Order: sequence, then C-alpha cells, then structure tokens
Amino acid sequence: MLEVGAGVVETNHDDLHFLSSSLQGTSRTFALAIPLLGTELRHQVGIAYLLFRVADSIEDAAGVAADRRHLLLQRLRECLQPGADGNFRSAAIGDGFGGLWPEGSATERLMVAAPRLLRLFHQLPPAAVACIRGALDRTIGGMLDFLSSGPARGAEIRMETVAELRLYCYFVAGIVGEMLTELFFLQCAVGGEHLGRLRELAVGFGEFLQLVNILKDSEGDVRLGRCFIPTGVSRETVISLAESSGIAAGEYIGQLEALGVSADVLAFCRFISRLAEGSLEALRQRGAGAKLSRTEVFSILESAGDTSGGATVAGV
Repeated sequence: MLEVGAGVVETNHDDLHFLSSSLQGTSRTFALAIPLLGTELRHQVGIAYLLFRVADSIEDAAGVAADRRHLLLQRLRECLQPGADGNFRSAAIGDGFGGLWPEGSATERLMVAAPRLLRLFHQLPPAAVACIRGALDRTIGGMLDFLSSGPARGAEIRMETVAELRLYCYFVAGIVGEMLTELFFLQCAVGGEHLGRLRELAVGFGEFLQLVNILKDSEGDVRLGRCFIPTGVSRETVISLAESSGIAAGEYIGQLEALGVSADVLAFCRFISRLAEGSLEALRQRGAGAKLSRTEVFSILESAGDTSGGATVAGV
C-alpha cells in the first residue's frame, strides 16, 4: 500500500513495479525526473504522465487511420469519467488498444495495460483525480480537433503555421505544465494571485519542453509522415521560439523557488528544464538529431538538486 495525504491507496508492489517499468520503457527523461519527487507527488505525476503517454501514443500511431485514433481517444476520454451509477468502466478501454505499436514494444505494453493504469488513476485522492482528469480531457479535446481539422492533412498531423504549432504545443504540453502546477500546490497552499501567474508561466514551461522535443525528433517524424515544423518555417525560427519559451520556464522555476516550494519539486522542474536547455544547445551546435550523452544527462541530474550549495534531493 502507498500512504498518501488523503488516506491509504490500494497500490501493491506489483502496481508500483508496473508504473516504474512503464516509465522506464516509455521515457528516459521522466523515468529519471519523476523519482526526484516525494512519494505522494511521485505517484500522482507518474500516473498522470503515463495517461498522457497513452493519449500521445494513440495520436502518434503511425499508419493507423485518423478515424480509428479519433474513436480510441474518445474512449479514453470517456473512461476518465464515472458512469451514471458512479462506477468506472476502465476495462472497456482495452478493446482496440493493442496493435497500434510494434508487438513487444514498451509503448504497446503500456497501451494493453491501460485498464490497469486507469484503475490506479481512479484510486488517487479526489482532488488529484479531478486535476489530472480536467487536464487530460482538454488535451484529448485538442488532439481530436487536430485529427479532424481537414482532409488536406491526410492521416497524419501536419502543422501549417507557427500559430498552429504553438496551439498544438499548448494542448499537448502547456496544459501539462498547468496540471503539474495544480498538483504541486495541492501539497501546499498558495495565494490565488501567485497561482494565476504561475499558470501563465507553466504554459511557457511546457511549450519549451515540447518545442525542443519537436526539434530533436523532426527527422524521424517526417519519415513517419508527420510534420510539426510548418512548411516554409525555418528550424531557426522554431529554435527562437524555444529560446523565448525557455525564458518563461526559467521564470517559472524562479517563482516556485520564491514561493518556497519543496526541494523535490524544484529538483524535478530544474532537471527537465536543464535537460531541454542542454538538448537545445546540442541541436544548435550539431544540428537535427543531436542528443545528449548519458554522461551529460546524469551530470544535469546531479546538478538539479544542488544549485545553491547543498540541497539534497530525495530519491537520487
């Protein structure tokens, strides 16, 4: 069982192993970042990340018809809500979720295990469930809009303007930044005036991470028929957008620090932001496809918990 602020959650060792292995299989970054958080937040953010990953994996499934992806996103959205009798129908989500990704891949295993993930989600404290559900519902709504926004796109998503790119980044990452902020402050009270400003900065924080990922993955995305860098827009323009968003990310972390949030939250945010900064610098220097080495990643991880002379990060 996992002790949390709102009571005891029925989470056994196998469930915790499932969450950990799913994170390790689907995201090197978040598999390193989420363990920086304290126990309760680690559990909530881990489940939230994996649910967003399920949605992303439906949207990104190469060669799968847009109407099928649309249907599966709707099914996921419905399973976030209780039925008229108050019960959840997460088991129904398993139908059709297999076969979207290569057999045996970590993503395919996560998709097939979506009912289990939803069960764990619905066991979270009610305030966390409401926060994650609201964010994921809005993200799925945005994904559905992009999948349905015109025959000219074909089966895969293609950006046509910078404004469209930024809107997409908001739906898939800015909303995540807002959600994280809400989860952080379920742990400690913050005045409404501060929370409003943090929500604004959180959008830039999420956009920064997403734009760097788009730049890193652009060549592979094109091979799969997706194009997130709009036609006629240079990589340099997108790099400039990422740099501007990076300023907001830095201010976001500075605001968190000024408000006295816990060391684990600061370490989590510093790590993923600095990792994006390092990746952006590698892309500037070495071009598309450049990635940080394992040594560089772990150097950033170590620095995330010790920026002012000795803060120790739990879980590292």
